[in-house]
Amino acid sequence: MRVCGFFIAGLALGLAGCQPASVAPEEATALAPAPLARREGVSLADATLALVSLDGAPEAAADDFRQALLRQLGAREVASADAKMARYLVRVYLSATPAEGGANLEYVADVFDARRARVGRIGDGMGLKGTGDAWSLASSEALDAAAAKCADDLAAWLSNRPEARPAASGALSYAN
Repeated sequence: MRVCGFFIAGLALGLAGCQPASVAPEEATALAPAPLARREGVSLADATLALVSLDGAPEAAADDFRQALLRQLGAREVASADAKMARYLVRVYLSATPAEGGANLEYVADVFDARRARVGRIGDGMGLKGTGDAWSLASSEALDAAAAKCADDLAAWLSNRPEARPAASGALSYAN
């Protein structure tokens, strides 16, 4: 009886550490959601970013969102660079889908390193009130608000990367 009890206990302990064979531990955590709290007091100058594509939206909405996103990134001191020189490349997917009482405007931004390996994904959305086609409800103001949120999220994500360095403080002064 004692041997049987040890066998069952050993089997239970062995099974407790099992993980599904279809997901390697590295894969499960490699693209885990990045912290979206912006670190204060860091410079994003070395965490350059290039917006390489924006898909999913009609041309006019895509142009409005692209311009708004680049403007909003600049306001958050995110350094833009040419895709060949940028440390990070961003692909944004924008969608507007019908919802009760209006539509949902959503974005997903995939962030890739210079070797084109995906290193992060952020996304969010907002509700739009009204009637009609979902994209017709995505006004310039709504696209600007979504771009501002996307820029906030990208800046926060970048502020938690190794390239985000402490910002230079004011000059030191010595009192006599």
